Amino acid sequence: MTDRTCPVPSGGPASLRQVEEAVRREFDAGLFTGAVVLLGDRERVLYHEAFGLAQVEPEPVAMRRDSIFDVASVTKVVATATACAICVDEGRLDPDAPLTDYIPDHRGRGVERITLRHLASHTSGFGAARQIGRRASGDAFFQALLDENPTREPGTRHEYACYNAILLGIIVERVTGMRFGEFCTRRIFRPLGMSESVFNVVPPSERVVGGPRGVPLGISHNLDSRMAGRAIGNAGLFTTAADLARFARMMLGGGELGDTRILSERVIDDVTQPWTGPDFPEWGFLWCLNQRAEHRPSRLSPRAYGHGGFTGQSLWIDPEQGLFLLVLTNRIHPEYGTDRKPEQDRARARIGDALLETFA
Repeated sequence: MTDRTCPVPSGGPASLRQVEEAVRREFDAGLFTGAVVLLGDRERVLYHEAFGLAQVEPEPVAMRRDSIFDVASVTKVVATATACAICVDEGRLDPDAPLTDYIPDHRGRGVERITLRHLASHTSGFGAARQIGRRASGDAFFQALLDENPTREPGTRHEYACYNAILLGIIVERVTGMRFGEFCTRRIFRPLGMSESVFNVVPPSERVVGGPRGVPLGISHNLDSRMAGRAIGNAGLFTTAADLARFARMMLGGGELGDTRILSERVIDDVTQPWTGPDFPEWGFLWCLNQRAEHRPSRLSPRAYGHGGFTGQSLWIDPEQGLFLLVLTNRIHPEYGTDRKPEQDRARARIGDALLETFA
């Protein structure tokens, strides 16, 4: 089961078994049935292995290293935060400008006091319980977006809300004149060689990781991303561990991968700094910096930044250690199951710690 094409740590195959055993413990606890685990540095992948099943129903299908995952809210950082950072680099966006500078037709009460920094750090005042897709689809979805009212003054509370990232995706469209998905493909995925990163729909196959019952294989689990009818900023990205590794190597490389530059070092430093006050969990520009996040491995340095996905995904990048870590699982297959989510998050952290210890 061990990937013998990857460098073996100083402890040899026995040390790699520590990672396998950590994954198996979570399987035995019934927290999920499949996982892909990857560790890398700026130059290369150090470890990459698949475990268990990608699909349980209707027939068991083995997980593969090139399995395709619906990564849910990891979309927020790989696509949305990066697209916004490109626009900052190009002078199209000012993180401290009001939301209404970019979406003057937003009809919510008091939105003129909300800045992009408020949106990106989840301190905008918009509440978490918003699924526009429950009442609108297609063009009507985007019109309904602009009717939402904040529930409190900006900067007075931290409340994680997908609505913030959806608005940021709309702002990218407004300042670039491109659909959000097209911009991400042209400016992020294609230049980085992320050839299997697409939004919302992939052809069903044995490579696709199963989703919840009632959602066809290869269709985004997220209602808003389905009902919008095109890419939006909160969720919907399908990708592989290898594609995410290329992205993470770019971030560790100060915005550069090989001969391709995506971001400036300056903007990476900015978006991965804490943007929230001392009384709130630490967040950057959509990047989670919170050292108490349940899916964050304890062996990461304080400078590590990352994000999780509702479907059971974790991406962490640690510039201090020069490492990045992926733990991708099929947590919501075949059922959503929200009651065990905290323990499933902690399970990914435990797997990450086993991997970091092995390669320490």
